[in-house]
Amino acid sequence: MSLTSLDPIFSGIALLLLVAAGMGALSLWLRQPLVLGYIFVGILVGPSMLGWVIPRDQIDLLARMGIAMLLFVVGLKLDLHLIRTLGPVALATGLGQVLFTSIIGSFLALALGLTPVAAVYVAVALTFSSTIIIVKLLSDKREIAIHRPDGNPSPAAGR
Repeated sequence: MSLTSLDPIFSGIALLLLVAAGMGALSLWLRQPLVLGYIFVGILVGPSMLGWVIPRDQIDLLARMGIAMLLFVVGLKLDLHLIRTLGPVALATGLGQVLFTSIIGSFLALALGLTPVAAVYVAVALTFSSTIIIVKLLSDKREIAIHRPDGNPSPAAGR
């Protein structure tokens, strides 16, 4: 594989990271959540708007790795003792959020002309992504702390 065949891949990823870093800085300056800035960058540079970054296997892999890391962070945030204490309230709230988002997402997808099966897939994707985004927003605002195995907040959580 020659250097010229890697150039478009490298430049696409570099452009994406550069714009994301700039939008992240702008988001912080405007006191907006980072996740909002990153979503805006994806829409802006993607094929639906400017088309600077076109879908390729490497970009797709980078996106999948990012989702996996975000899910990992969500797992780090879970405090099993707190979940056990809140039990029924957390279960009812979580199920309510899943049902509400799934139903509303299905109806919106159907209204946009998707098939019923595609609408269900879109609704499930909305359900999981909305939960992950909320956890990330709460984490950025430091309203969720990462806990060590002994149950105490980590030193980084108090900053």
